[in-house]
Amino acid sequence: MPASAPSHEPAPVPTPAPTPASRPRAHEDHLRALGLPMMIAPSARLRDLLPRCAGFAAGLAVFGMAVAALDRSNDLAVAFLEEFGIDDDPTRPDLFAASEPIIELLALAIALAVAAPVLGWLTGKVARRVPRAAAFAVGLGSLLALVVVPVVVFSSQDGPTLGDTLLAAALVLVGTYAGVGSLVRWSARRVRRELGTMGPMVARVLPILMLAVLFLFFSAEIWQVMVALSWPRTVAVIGVMVALTVLLVGITTRDDIRHELQQWSTDTPLRPAERVNVLLVPVLATLIQAALFAALVFAFFVFLGWIAVPEATEARWTFGAGDNPDGLLLGLPFSVTLVRVALTLAAFSALNLAAAAASDPAHHTRFVRPMIDEVVRGLDAREAYRAARLRSAARGGAAPRRGDEERRRQLRQRG
Repeated sequence: MPASAPSHEPAPVPTPAPTPASRPRAHEDHLRALGLPMMIAPSARLRDLLPRCAGFAAGLAVFGMAVAALDRSNDLAVAFLEEFGIDDDPTRPDLFAASEPIIELLALAIALAVAAPVLGWLTGKVARRVPRAAAFAVGLGSLLALVVVPVVVFSSQDGPTLGDTLLAAALVLVGTYAGVGSLVRWSARRVRRELGTMGPMVARVLPILMLAVLFLFFSAEIWQVMVALSWPRTVAVIGVMVALTVLLVGITTRDDIRHELQQWSTDTPLRPAERVNVLLVPVLATLIQAALFAALVFAFFVFLGWIAVPEATEARWTFGAGDNPDGLLLGLPFSVTLVRVALTLAAFSALNLAAAAASDPAHHTRFVRPMIDEVVRGLDAREAYRAARLRSAARGGAAPRRGDEERRRQLRQRG
């Protein structure tokens, strides 16, 4: 019986690991569940290309119909205002009856927008469960709908052209071949998993971080800087810190992965796309941790500023230049300057977390090492997948490709 996993490792992925004798499709599903779609052979990804893109293409086609309905209701609303105006006139017809088509189109647009992801999910499920010929037909039909439907349903001149929809279909095909959908699903599962394990990280990192950041939050200088910044400049400042976080995570993770690959023995080296995929998984996992931590820090500082920095104090710090919330922030009980300060400190906290992962051995062992262990399990899953493909090819009598005979000979020697 295998030894139990160390206590610091995360929970196993939802999809159980297939046995070495399982069919290649089981190994492919396992690799996708691990967030490693590029480990799958290019021929297998081409074989499943149309069925796997069916759901997303169908959802986009329905969403295009929703946007078309919204665009049509906007055209009718403009024509309605031009014809009837906005002044009260007892002689004109019933305004509700005249505006009824606009309301119906708005309701249709909302219904289609809600139905788009549901229909896409159902189409994807159907394409994966029906026979291959039917799945191919479903995928092809979904792509044709994505190309044709938006061009047909838009009535105004600013609608998408056939070239636009063809480009959208090409992007769907390229994204499906590259495994973007599998990475998105893996990221969603990772977010749920990280939300359940945020407690230890917050208890370890947040108190130490607060010792430094709290003094900065209650400094008048940062409030004076942020009150003078426009939103584009604020986004640029946050973008610089986000870019530094991604760069730091990428460099440190690359060094860890390179060390693991040097210790990993295989007779089939990783392709460039596989190397990118192997690096991308722990980088995304670390960035998800940093993003969730930043969201928590942002909420903390907004709440702290709301209760601890009254309007009079903020006015003295900013020399009366504070601004009230408007736009999306309209009606909220805190100022725009507080939101900018909290966003900046949250981005700084994410950068600090990435630096701790790179420099603190305890933090690296507790939170980063489990992600590297997942990559190692993914490399083992790749070897099992390649062995399953060799067995399947040997049973089917397929012509071996270059290098397969040597791998088959080694496989027979192993048992």
